[in-house]
Amino acid sequence: MLTASSLPQTFGAALRFLRKRARLTQDELGRAVGYSREQIARLENGSRLPDLAVIAALFVPALLLEREGHLVEQFLALAGQTRADQQVTVTHNRQTRVQLISETAVLPTTTPRHTPPAPLLPLIGRAAELADLLTRLPTARLITLVGAPGIGKSRLALEVSHHALPHFADGVVFVPLADVAETADMPYAILRALALTPSAHQSAPDAIAAYLAPRHLLLVLDNCEHILDSVTLFTDWLTQAPNLKLLCTSRAPLDLYGENEWPLAPLAVPDLAQPPDVATWGQLPAMQLLLARVQAADPTFTLTTENIWSLATLCVALDGLPLALELAAVRLRDLPPDQLVQQLLMLRGNGRLSSTWLQQNKRNIAERHRTLQAAIDWSARLLTDRQRQAFIHLGVFMGGCSEEAASAVAAADQALLAQLARANLVQVGHGRVTMLETLRTFAYEQLQATDQLVSCQQGHARYYTTFAQQVFTGLLGDEQAVWMQQALTEHDNCLTALRWAIANGDGEHAIALAGSLWWFWYRRGLFQLGTEMLSAALRLDTPDLSARATALNGLASIHLALDEYAASLACHQEGLALRHQLQDAPGTATVLHNMGLTAYMQGDFSQAIVWLHESIAADPASDPMQAWAHIGIIALDMQDVPQARHWLERAYERVMGQPGGWAQAFVMHNLADVLFEAGELAAARQMAQTSLHLFESLADSYYLPDPQLLLARIAGEEGDYDTAVALSTLALQQCEARQDVAFIASALLTQAELAWKRGEWEQATSLFNRIHGLWDAGKRPLTPREQVRYQALALALSG
Repeated sequence: MLTASSLPQTFGAALRFLRKRARLTQDELGRAVGYSREQIARLENGSRLPDLAVIAALFVPALLLEREGHLVEQFLALAGQTRADQQVTVTHNRQTRVQLISETAVLPTTTPRHTPPAPLLPLIGRAAELADLLTRLPTARLITLVGAPGIGKSRLALEVSHHALPHFADGVVFVPLADVAETADMPYAILRALALTPSAHQSAPDAIAAYLAPRHLLLVLDNCEHILDSVTLFTDWLTQAPNLKLLCTSRAPLDLYGENEWPLAPLAVPDLAQPPDVATWGQLPAMQLLLARVQAADPTFTLTTENIWSLATLCVALDGLPLALELAAVRLRDLPPDQLVQQLLMLRGNGRLSSTWLQQNKRNIAERHRTLQAAIDWSARLLTDRQRQAFIHLGVFMGGCSEEAASAVAAADQALLAQLARANLVQVGHGRVTMLETLRTFAYEQLQATDQLVSCQQGHARYYTTFAQQVFTGLLGDEQAVWMQQALTEHDNCLTALRWAIANGDGEHAIALAGSLWWFWYRRGLFQLGTEMLSAALRLDTPDLSARATALNGLASIHLALDEYAASLACHQEGLALRHQLQDAPGTATVLHNMGLTAYMQGDFSQAIVWLHESIAADPASDPMQAWAHIGIIALDMQDVPQARHWLERAYERVMGQPGGWAQAFVMHNLADVLFEAGELAAARQMAQTSLHLFESLADSYYLPDPQLLLARIAGEEGDYDTAVALSTLALQQCEARQDVAFIASALLTQAELAWKRGEWEQATSLFNRIHGLWDAGKRPLTPREQVRYQALALALSG
């Protein structure tokens, strides 16, 4: 153990010693604290005074000193002494005394792009393991923490994440995978953690690979044991991203070439063959953890000669597993240690939870279940029958659930949930109920052993079908941001219910669920997932033809987003036949409207206008506002400004009489575009700004580039080039993030026009060449309006 007295006796030498001990180069330490390599070198050679505040706030954590108070005290004392002396010795074949001028540290202007979640409690009993992992991390690219359930893999990985954060320029991403229901869903969990949305034609793994390729990042993937079929993707990402490192946790090795398996053992427990000793046994990790958790609820609880044997026996009986010890600590709030141990031994004696079962060696029992299962089962057996039934029924949920869902599906009212939370079997807060995945898995296994499994799954499917229908309506209403967040929160449950319905041939719930989720998938850019789920659901039968028609409309819309025009029209035609069969006038109008949009995207403007007019005629009682708006948009693209203004002003008058929302923002943007073409710049700017603010308030990033680009063009016409460039750059970044070729080309065209107006011919030409390549590669034909802009720029650049 390094002691304070063993540090070198000057600050510079001590800094060099500690930096090398932490295995950091001068560059790496500099990046962690916001200094240059030269500044670190000057601190070490004594030609720069240390700033005490910076040393304490930044250098101490970067050098991994936070848990070594004696070293921190000596290190800061050396820094203070150096400043007090106000002089240093510099060697250049001679010694020269120089007066130092105090320098201000250049602190980092930004934090790492990604940071892991903060632990709620200190890590206990894992100092050696933490140090070893941090030592291995610089040289290993793939490390897998393996061990039994509940042994503390996730908690140790989180601690490593925080200590490693200063050493990764792009930060640390912590991705919990426990709630991933299917192997194929793993990349979507990582997309959420990275805040990425794939482009229409990009798979989730490819989007992740492209994002990781240039970054210096630690990706921590927690709970990989149930997605082993997809872990070969990890190798692909590591190959394409030379500065990427992966830290995984799993109950079993990943079996990948280059993997560094790191087995995590249980916490050390007392040796019951030795005489009990409060001082010695109290320092053992298992005992420290048990005491800390009990004292969190009862600060007066202490280790004494009276309770030491019972507590030691408890640690040994629970094999030193952190989760089992934490569950035991909950019971110690209500029972004295000797009674708790007696209860445990009685349960074993009755064969309900025997010691031989804890040491099960049968081949059909997985190693990861030999101890944790006992700990969970022991805790669950202490519940009342009603509590236990609620607990196992909660196992049907994925990623937690609302209290309302817990009551509806698991008959777990607030009182029952509070009792389960006190037993540390669930967590309840902010209206949500969550469970550790190992506990949820245990509960689900218990549910499978009953005759209530199917009825519980049916109840789960019914509940989330209703929820998905509410989401669909909500995402078309005035509280879209609220419903978008709710849909994100419950997406795992919706997918679980949908996959169960598909697997069990329940077409009624499968089609209703998928048909209600399509607009959410569309808005989130999850086109591949939407296509897969909708197609699978639609292969089943349902007596609800209206729900089938809605699902067909969703699949057609996603096909359109993917530029799959023939498939889109085929779905619409099938849906239109159903709407006619149902004599569903509003549904018929919706399908005809969307068929018009498909024709519009194909460049068939005449057919598009015909279908849009037919959609209005199909249901005179429905609001024609959106049809009027799209007829106006088509007229503008055909350069018929008067007609465009006529239709969009009609749509504007109609929509402004409705509650504020997406439709208002959409119509206002397009009417502002008409006003721009008419030369009414002030009115166009005001309306476009209002549209932008509405989209922002709805958290609707998909449509933000439209008003941003329009405002950029208006600013350019008014000579405000700085604003124009800033807005067009922002819009371009958002278009590139989702790799939408048509939007990227439109943004680049705006930037090229601005460059030409500013006399930046070389830049304008370069942008023009990029636009040419994009439009040649795209499937959507240019509109007449786009052709005029494109040709005008080409002519200007050629002259």
